[in-house]
Amino acid sequence: MPELIEKGRFDNYLFPHLLLYLIEKRFTGELVLAHDRAKKAIYFQDGRIIFAHSNEERLRLGKLLINQGKLTEKQLNAAQQMVDNSHTLAQVLLRLGFIEKSELLLGAKRQVAEILLSTFQWKEGSYWIYKGELPKRLPKLPLNAIQLIFNGIFQIKDRQWFEKQVGDPSVVFQLSDNFMAGYRLLSYNEMVDLIVTKIDGNRNLEGIISLLGRENYFLALQVLYGLLLLNLLKQKNKAN
Repeated sequence: MPELIEKGRFDNYLFPHLLLYLIEKRFTGELVLAHDRAKKAIYFQDGRIIFAHSNEERLRLGKLLINQGKLTEKQLNAAQQMVDNSHTLAQVLLRLGFIEKSELLLGAKRQVAEILLSTFQWKEGSYWIYKGELPKRLPKLPLNAIQLIFNGIFQIKDRQWFEKQVGDPSVVFQLSDNFMAGYRLLSYNEMVDLIVTKIDGNRNLEGIISLLGRENYFLALQVLYGLLLLNLLKQKNKAN
């Protein structure tokens, strides 16, 4: 039976820190989160995020598959009537031939991503950490947790918060020794890559922005914080 090992409240957009803490601890168990009426559960196995679910209707698998054009309301209603303690919605959809296995896998991965990404927007909330055996019928999805965390940073829209996290604008940024090993695991757009090329170990935030343009200031803050969070970037002495 899972054991409650920690509970509390988080604030100041600290959700990604909770995720990284459990990943680094190679945690197996469940992280439960609550904010207002929303409740979410994220499942870990040996430090890997393998599944998540939410009580929010818009984040239910069936709803997401309908929005993606992979399922109709009629098909979902028919399948839901056959769900019981022995058969999950996913199993019923496959058995009825309403969806291909590959499409279902993509839909489930999209569902977990949406659950996590929407949680990055929570400035505060409550959490419970349960250690131990996972539910037997729990899907184990192949997910890139580091990518999800990096993507999640862009869901936070609080400019002043990012400025506080990045810190003293005179501090110089330098790529970490393990930067390439971690960065190649991420998918990113050309603008993110352009910002990375301006980090040379000699420039501070203003130096980087001077090359990118003031219109890219907020995006640069997000990228710098994301790389700092993932230990792909470090801060060093102040610029002269």
